[in-house]
Amino acid sequence: MKPLEVTSPAAVPLERKGRAIMAPSMEQIEPAEVEREREAFWGLMAAQDAKLFNFLQKASNYSEESYDLYQEVVLRAWKYFPSFDRARSFPAWIFAIAHNEIRRHFNRCRRERAVIPMAELAQEPAAAAADPGVALVLEAARRLPDRQREVFFLFYYNRFSVAEVAVVCGLSQGNVKFILNRGREAVRLALEAGHEK
Repeated sequence: MKPLEVTSPAAVPLERKGRAIMAPSMEQIEPAEVEREREAFWGLMAAQDAKLFNFLQKASNYSEESYDLYQEVVLRAWKYFPSFDRARSFPAWIFAIAHNEIRRHFNRCRRERAVIPMAELAQEPAAAAADPGVALVLEAARRLPDRQREVFFLFYYNRFSVAEVAVVCGLSQGNVKFILNRGREAVRLALEAGHEK
């Protein structure tokens, strides 16, 4: 499934809850510069679009909410694109925004006592089903706790380095390594338990 395209981010109202980011937004840029910014933003987004959407799908256990999460991430990134330091990694920046949006989403779900239906957890993309070994690993990884699942997929699926995962998740590199080790061990034990049955 392809994520929905946002063609005019400036025309969509943005959520104004929480602490304001003390950085320029598109609302503060001269109209003549907006078109250049738009081209630069969508040029950088084109390379990350599919990876970002896949990451959000995995983080939300393939729920329909992944489309909404994707939209929120893109809108937030567009709004604060002027504050993005072009000398830094755009993938790390956009995935950090995605990480924060996922946290907000899960906090809302906890407050509303929302539960992801088991039918949605059972859904798996066709690509993973093509390789039974990969499907087993993905199935085991999807059952990891939220933080372990996020770090696991950023590292193994999105191929971010430990340093990049640390930036995205706001963790130290040591914490990322610890979480990865715990996640790997949990996946290994789940796979071994599956073989013994």
